[in-house]
Amino acid sequence: MRNNQLWKSNLGLLFDRRARTGKPMVFRLSRPLDIDPRGRTLLDIGEMADCVRGTAAALHAAGVRSGDRVAVFKDNHFDCVLLAAAASRIGAVPVMLSGLLPDDAVRALLQRVEPALLISDRRRLTPADGDGKPLASFADRTLSLDGGVPGALTLAELEGAPEPAPAPRPNNELMMLTHTSGTTGVPKLIMYTPAKLQGQMARLECRHLPPITFRRSDTVAVFMPYVHARAFTWIYSVLTLAPAKVLLMSDSDPATVRPLFREHPPTVIEALPIDFTNLEDLARERAGNVFSSVRMFASTFDAVYWSTIRSFLNASQHPFPLWRYGYGQSETGGLGMTFITRRTANRRRDEEPGPRTVGRPMPTFVQIKVVDPQTFQPVPDGRPGLVFARTKARCVGYYGEPERWREKAVGEWWNTGDIGIRTRTGSVKLLDREVNHTPGLSCLELEDVLVDHLPPRHDVALLAVSGGPPVPVVATPDGRLDPEVWRRAARGLPDLADPVVIALADMPRTGTGKVRREELRRRHLGEAERPGTGRWT
Repeated sequence: MRNNQLWKSNLGLLFDRRARTGKPMVFRLSRPLDIDPRGRTLLDIGEMADCVRGTAAALHAAGVRSGDRVAVFKDNHFDCVLLAAAASRIGAVPVMLSGLLPDDAVRALLQRVEPALLISDRRRLTPADGDGKPLASFADRTLSLDGGVPGALTLAELEGAPEPAPAPRPNNELMMLTHTSGTTGVPKLIMYTPAKLQGQMARLECRHLPPITFRRSDTVAVFMPYVHARAFTWIYSVLTLAPAKVLLMSDSDPATVRPLFREHPPTVIEALPIDFTNLEDLARERAGNVFSSVRMFASTFDAVYWSTIRSFLNASQHPFPLWRYGYGQSETGGLGMTFITRRTANRRRDEEPGPRTVGRPMPTFVQIKVVDPQTFQPVPDGRPGLVFARTKARCVGYYGEPERWREKAVGEWWNTGDIGIRTRTGSVKLLDREVNHTPGLSCLELEDVLVDHLPPRHDVALLAVSGGPPVPVVATPDGRLDPEVWRRAARGLPDLADPVVIALADMPRTGTGKVRREELRRRHLGEAERPGTGRWT
């Protein structure tokens, strides 16, 4: 198979086909895989392919057959991708659940999909509180990766099972389920077919487009929720473009990151906004900065604060480092992209007032329009409205919830639920999610400016309120905020209510680090009404 055609490969065969090319690739892990009994932290592409084949054999020995759903609910690590590839290899449908989801949400999702096998661990399968039905009761069989669960299978007893013949899913059949962030309650399960995930979403980023894609000489580091669809399009691009070394991080603990990055200096880093925030103190270190070799930082999933972007671009000693910001949704894949240079980032956020530009639509692949939220009729460029997107990569539905899908799918167009502006040049600027939008303001912009004015390690979430100014929830390291510090930060900005101050540890977040604003509203605003409808969240 030609290198630039690797995206056509089924997920279950992807590692095999890359291994057969003979081109070297090394994967360095921040900790051993939970499915690897040998406890290795360094594997080449052939060993990764062996791991997928062996795991597929174990799943088959556990009774998994083509068409069965296999739920994966475990600690975040790259073996989530390998488990999905193993299930896909034998025609099963992996159901990828973040290990950070609360048990009540997991129970609801498991009840919806009725898995033949649940893959988890002792801690999640034996909750201490005993509330609710045990998770194992929602699956025909259970596999505990670290043993110790009565009635559950273990990898040790399945090891060495004969390898079944591959039986990948046909192009237009259900191949995988992943879930949305769940910022407003139980997440939705998104349905992907091979035609959509590999044929459209992955294909777009497997093109060789220097300097914004991987080079053969790159050392690529990734901090990723490995159950998310982004992890699967990312692994297609990695195996297609074949950087020399890949650092697979299970979390962003600075104590783990610092020694690993010193030993293997990365040149490209992709991470969630929350991971960059966790590592920002490392970026400010002057001596032996571990980000000095990075030529490109990439972020997805949520907005990244201007001050954070500045810290990392200033930490790089590359002559022209870039920050690649992608705009998209789980249901659609990438919709747009923009780049921020060090020179731009070193301006104060309020020196260029206005909503943050998130990029232009992908040429020939994505179309964007902005419509009136009541009539769905297009509004003129420069006017705010609901952002609609049309893309070949749109997934095929929400599993078990067709009515929620119909609420957002309008013919070939997708209602993103974002309020934004389309400029005359075709760029998209985001103001807010519709559910949290105050007409005439952009809470996202104000949050960015406030954080740029506040001391390091302060976070802000603005909650829109009908008939009044937004309420700032300010999270600080110790749960305290000097009133004078706040007054200076808010000076010159539109009216804001008095801040609610909480500790950083008390900011409720999803598995991808997004602030759970509805939970903040429940805790701090009670029955206060909001301007947005929340219909398309």
